[in-house]
Amino acid sequence: MDAEQARASLRRLRQFMRNPIESANNPAAGPCELCGEGLAEQHRHLWERSTHTIHCVCTACSLLMSREGAGAGKYVVVPERYLLLEDFALSDSAWNELLIPVNMAFFVRTSTGHDRRLRAFYPGPAGATESLLDESQWQTLLQENPVLTDMQPEVEALLIQRIMAPYRYYLVPIDSCYQLVGLIRRTWRGFSGGAAAWQSINTYFETIQAKATVWKDVPKS
Repeated sequence: MDAEQARASLRRLRQFMRNPIESANNPAAGPCELCGEGLAEQHRHLWERSTHTIHCVCTACSLLMSREGAGAGKYVVVPERYLLLEDFALSDSAWNELLIPVNMAFFVRTSTGHDRRLRAFYPGPAGATESLLDESQWQTLLQENPVLTDMQPEVEALLIQRIMAPYRYYLVPIDSCYQLVGLIRRTWRGFSGGAAAWQSINTYFETIQAKATVWKDVPKS
């Protein structure tokens, strides 16, 4: 990456953090970060595995990177599906055992090198804090919720909202989770966050809810 591309990437990141809900669809987002072509209003994202960085790309580059072997495995196209996981099984006691100190979190499965773990992140005013989970906890979630076996490593996440009832569980693209992190960093004030921050969080989850397709688990026999 040359100096101009690096500056463009920094501009994209700043924009992504300033406008956490709408940035992915911003018609003024700038050039594709791979080829330099102008971006359409609706454009895709790539996940760069080595740096854990999100890149805005044009349709041609996203299609190219979707091909098997393209980019030598450096990039993964971020999917676009949003699923509302109805009948998700997670009891209060099981949630407490995860030892996550807030009632929002997202879970990502890694898949590269020797680092094959489940990571839990919870957003806060300083960014996303990581909490490593025991493998047995993940296996229990998998057994109770088979949909999680279809979660794409690195680029999809289990997003949990237990701030208020009804609790909601979603399968979302990883860039959506980083939008939530950026939103909180941008709007949080003081110890409790303030009314503006909580309104932004509520709007974020309302947007996710509106996008999501309902996925209902098959009843156990």
